[in-house]
Amino acid sequence: MAKEIWELEEREPTEQELLFAETHKRSIEIVRRIEDMMLTVVKTQVIVENFMNELLEAYGKDPQRLFFTGPKITECKERLKPPEVGDQIWSLFSLCTHVRNELVHSLNTEKIKEKSELVRQQYAAITPEGPRQQEILNSNDTDVVANALRHCGGYIVIATDAKVAANKANGT
Repeated sequence: MAKEIWELEEREPTEQELLFAETHKRSIEIVRRIEDMMLTVVKTQVIVENFMNELLEAYGKDPQRLFFTGPKITECKERLKPPEVGDQIWSLFSLCTHVRNELVHSLNTEKIKEKSELVRQQYAAITPEGPRQQEILNSNDTDVVANALRHCGGYIVIATDAKVAANKANGT
C-alpha cells in the first residue's frame, strides 16, 4: 500500500488525516467485498441461468422468448414441472436472483444483506441437519448465495439430462 503523506514527510498525522485514512480504508474494504460478491454471484447466476435455458430447450421452449429470469423460473416451475427439480429449488433460485438483482441494480447493502439472509434460511431449511447445514448458516453472504445457486444448478442439469434422455428414448 502506498505510504501516507505524513509518513513521507516523517511527521505525526493530523486528526483529519487519520480520519480520512481510516474512512478510506473502510470504503476500500466495502468496495472489495461488494466487488467480490458481485463477480461471484452474477457469474454463477449467469451460468445457472444458462443451465435453465438448456432445460427450456430440452422441453421444446425458446428461452429467448422468456428474456428475464423470473418468467423462465415460472415457466419451468409452473408449466414444465420437471420432476427432478422441486418447488423448493425453484424458490431458492428465485431468492438468489433477487440478491443478484440488488447487486446489479441498486447496491443497497442493507437489502443485499436481507435478501442474502433469506437465501441462507431457505438453503439451510432444505439441507439435512448436520455439518453442511451448519456451514450454510455460518458462511458469508457471497458464499451462501453462490453455493445456493450451484445447488440449484445441479438439479437443473440433472433435469435437463433426464429430459434429453427421455426425448432420445421417445425418438424426439
